Amino acid sequence: MSDTHSRASSDGRASSEASVGNASVGNGSGQSGIDREEIRQQAAEVGDELREAAQQQAESLLDRQKAAAVDQAERFTTVLHKMADEFERQEQPYFSGCVSELAKRSDAFTRNLRERDLTTLLEQTRDYGRQHPALFLGGAVAAGFMLSRFLRSSSQDDMRNH
Repeated sequence: MSDTHSRASSDGRASSEASVGNASVGNGSGQSGIDREEIRQQAAEVGDELREAAQQQAESLLDRQKAAAVDQAERFTTVLHKMADEFERQEQPYFSGCVSELAKRSDAFTRNLRERDLTTLLEQTRDYGRQHPALFLGGAVAAGFMLSRFLRSSSQDDMRNH
């Protein structure tokens, strides 16, 4: 009888240990479910941080490019004003007037570029492209042509200097 009792107690312990073991396995799988959710949350946070860092880096690069464009536009405007003055000295009022008007528009463009943030500039460009698609496309082609000529002449100058 004591033999049966000891078996029952050992069976009881075994079954309670098994249920404790199963509970810990169950908790372990529940814990891993929580861990998975925490990992997903952390991954989302890291993704957000990376996205923000990339956006800040892109904005910084665009700000530097905008500053360079403003500098170039100011130089171009200065050249236009000098050209208008030269036409005036040569008593060519028609050309002087045309170049003066172009210089005024260049001044306005430069001021607009300097004072506006990039988002506003992009929205204005998009709106202008929708309102005047032919002019926008023609301007883009002309700008591309001038840029390619500039780059080609710059590379030829570099080759001559070497």
